[in-house]
Amino acid sequence: MNELIALINTDPEESTVQKFFEKHPASIIGTAYALSNTLIAKLPLGVDFVTDFTWVNPRSGPTYVYLIEIEKPSKSIFNKNDSFTQSFNHAYGQVEDWLGWYARNQDAFRDILVPLKSHNDLPPFFAVRGILIYGRDSELSNNRREERWVQKGLSNPFIEVRTYDGWAREKNNTIPPHDILSDYLSTVHYSNRSYINKDLQKVNI
Repeated sequence: MNELIALINTDPEESTVQKFFEKHPASIIGTAYALSNTLIAKLPLGVDFVTDFTWVNPRSGPTYVYLIEIEKPSKSIFNKNDSFTQSFNHAYGQVEDWLGWYARNQDAFRDILVPLKSHNDLPPFFAVRGILIYGRDSELSNNRREERWVQKGLSNPFIEVRTYDGWAREKNNTIPPHDILSDYLSTVHYSNRSYINKDLQKVNI
């Protein structure tokens, strides 16, 4: 058992899980390369939206940006009739809104990332993807629910959906006590066009 599973088994609040991921950024990023080795917490998108986590993944082709929404792990995915709950649909819709905001504000988004890297080192556009981490595997308790969960993951190629259990399995090798790659990663917050670490110090990246 990794520490994320141990934590969510205690029925924590979303804020507690947020703090866990901020303390252990490799639990979000995994083994992939992150721009400036940085995970961004609570990144504002204009005045209407704030992501829980964001990170930038330069590749040989497009540069990917991941916008991540987490919710309290005990929130229900399904109603008794096996339809998605209003809370789940709202969380999913929020990720859709983020992608829509990026599509309308690509230059503004690029400016937000400039403190991570100079203008010359950033591409003119990004391949932006959303991730929703929501609920527990125990809710995938019958074939109808499993099919609807899989279909939801396929319904939008730009948005991934994961239960906390599924996320913990996928990232097991970078979640304590197995987080051997975490030392070079840091978590920052965006404030006044700068990135600030947890000690409220401006980060010169």
